Amino acid sequence: MSYYYLVASLPTFPPEGPPPMSGADFLALCREHLRADDFARLERLQTETASTPADESEFVSRWQARDIQMRNAIARHRGNRLRQDPAPFLRPHPGMDATLDKSVGDALGKDSPLERETALDRLRWTLAESLAGTDPFAADAVFAYALKLRLAERWAAMREETGRECVRELLGNNSHEQ
Repeated sequence: MSYYYLVASLPTFPPEGPPPMSGADFLALCREHLRADDFARLERLQTETASTPADESEFVSRWQARDIQMRNAIARHRGNRLRQDPAPFLRPHPGMDATLDKSVGDALGKDSPLERETALDRLRWTLAESLAGTDPFAADAVFAYALKLRLAERWAAMREETGRECVRELLGNNSHEQ
């Protein structure tokens, strides 16, 4: 089914930009326009990460499989770096994207944690766009938009002071001195 009005009314935004609306507002908007089964899939996509790829939606199943593959690649790279066996953290997934492991490796090879996270999320953004397919008004396009919105919200929620506080807690230094 195509969702012409809904998709045409969605504002575009770049990966680095602020989200044009909250995930909750997006779900409320979609509740009015999506069929019940598509809305249920959208809700699962918005709230779950890397769940078992057993959804009846091709888009959701492929996204979940690629998300698991990405997480596995991250676990293997970090395991190798720390000289630990990543096997306990690896999860099975159907299919394989031959380029994904290399792309994750390239992202994790960046110099700073910020650059690594940015590269991983750009990879997720690109993956969501590729899974959207060729029909810009299909449910898959709505699902891809939801994933990109979730990524944008994650970055918009990051605050420098919150990050510094987390570092102080990790280091056991609860003072507010710099």
